[in-house]
Amino acid sequence: MRGGEAIGVREAAAPRGARAMAARIGGLLLDRALPATLIGLLAAIKGSLAVQAAAKLTAVVAAGPAGLPAVPGAVLHLSVQVLGLAYFGLIAVLFVVRLPRLGGRRRPLTIVVALFGALALLVTGVLPGDQPHPALDGLAGVLLAAGLAYSIWALAHLNRSFSILPESRRLVCDGPYALSRHPLYLGEGVASVGVLLPVAGPAALALWALFIAAQLLRIRWEEAVLRDRFPAYGVYARRVPRYLPFVG
Repeated sequence: MRGGEAIGVREAAAPRGARAMAARIGGLLLDRALPATLIGLLAAIKGSLAVQAAAKLTAVVAAGPAGLPAVPGAVLHLSVQVLGLAYFGLIAVLFVVRLPRLGGRRRPLTIVVALFGALALLVTGVLPGDQPHPALDGLAGVLLAAGLAYSIWALAHLNRSFSILPESRRLVCDGPYALSRHPLYLGEGVASVGVLLPVAGPAALALWALFIAAQLLRIRWEEAVLRDRFPAYGVYARRVPRYLPFVG
């Protein structure tokens, strides 16, 4: 190759290399850094609430016998805040370390539904028409704690395959994924009932119904993506229930 031709090839390759680098940086920012930062802010809020809950529990215990009736509620409240911190903190970390996607579905409707399903319940407490039900606070706290704990277990096994959108990275079949095909959604569904019960007004109930519908759509889309990418998914799906452990 003559010198002029070599220079021309290098000059043509340079813009392509720059575009590839820009696309990679953009992907890192949008797929990893930005969502990790936003979820990290939620984790920080949960951390602050956990500190407040710990201070409240300390004050209740310091009150002696007079404070004993309030101890179970204070312990439950602290547990929920700590589990919330662990849940959001783990998601933030997984956004940073997750594997590159092998395939997926990124249509506008898919993105809207996935983001709605992931974030909708965060606004439950500020909806108009909320109807407080203090008698349900204890049951709500237990459901919220149980759902968060199960979700954290699912996230720990999903690990670097985590995503908000329906995407394929690695087929996970162990831990809670050996009991049902969508344990993260199951845990979040149980937790959502715990969020709903104390404030169950018409707007909150409508939001919860839309949340469940969005989660069911996400399940269908994710299964289609996994079937397309992993031939073994069909065998796994025939062996493991879709929604509830031990319920085919």
